[in-house]
Amino acid sequence: MGSKIDKEGARYRARLDQTLADGKVTPKEADALIKNAKNGHFSEVEAHYLSGFVDRKKRSFDPAAREKLVAFVSGEMQSLAKIAGDTGLASHPRQPKLTEDSRKTGLVSWDARPGELAVNGFGMDDAMQGQVGDCYFIAALASVAKTHPALLANAVKTNRDGTYTVTFFERKRDAAKPTPVSVTVDGSFANRHGRLEYAAARETRELWPLIFEKAYATWKGGFDAIEAGMSATALEALTGAKPDFFAVTSESNKTNLWNQLEQVTAGGGCVVALSKPWDPAEQGVVADHAYTLLGVEEKNGQKMVSLRNPWGEREPGHDGKDDGIFSMPLEKFMTSFATVEFARP
Repeated sequence: MGSKIDKEGARYRARLDQTLADGKVTPKEADALIKNAKNGHFSEVEAHYLSGFVDRKKRSFDPAAREKLVAFVSGEMQSLAKIAGDTGLASHPRQPKLTEDSRKTGLVSWDARPGELAVNGFGMDDAMQGQVGDCYFIAALASVAKTHPALLANAVKTNRDGTYTVTFFERKRDAAKPTPVSVTVDGSFANRHGRLEYAAARETRELWPLIFEKAYATWKGGFDAIEAGMSATALEALTGAKPDFFAVTSESNKTNLWNQLEQVTAGGGCVVALSKPWDPAEQGVVADHAYTLLGVEEKNGQKMVSLRNPWGEREPGHDGKDDGIFSMPLEKFMTSFATVEFARP
């Protein structure tokens, strides 16, 4: 996550913690939280934190207050998912703006990078997140690469002048079908001391993850503009399919959750899981972070969920690889993850 998201999350977390000053969240305090959200822009970060707060502190809520907030968050997240893709720019700048952190260093430059569009195709483990808080986008890229790599291959075109054109989709409010949006970028990428500042590829000669991220940032208004977001938005932008999501809480019914996971991963579903914003139970799971959900399977009577960290490293367990790919029991998934977002191209 980038500092922009950390700051937004910290501010909202402090706001939520204030409601516990008297030891209990009352219906009146729940109404105040809802009013506060409605008076301003209720962002994806705030929706995620409020959902996690309600689940984490459930014993500190008056039952009526908790019921109000659960219903509100569910409705707001559905609304956020429904308008996915409706924020792209009509005209695109020559180069997307750097993040504030990158600009402050004064050390980042745009440099041409030789390489190939794809090495051995568009693979699930190709894209790796860099110094911008767009884990939701990189995790979505990996998910589409796993289940529908042809969609990515068909979405990017190499032009004769050395530029690349990427076609995304946006759904205007209340529109029945998504609209294709083409974004052209050149072959230069942000570097600091010869190292890529933002997305990279597992194979250093490969360029497609860098191109897709730069095109997405160009469309949305800069790398700063793509810090924080919903994977549902990114999945629709990449596939044109209308996204959906469901919540995961410590009170989720195990059988129902397992059935939902089986359904969304079957038949080419593109799936991303967002970890809890406060202290995931499983050590090694990064808080408030999007992971590609690779699949589910039952081994020796144990229900297991497989995931990938878009950093391309850091994972729970000790398989000796540290490539970000791991499996965890369903019970630990329930106490470490908060939301599953998906689309069916």
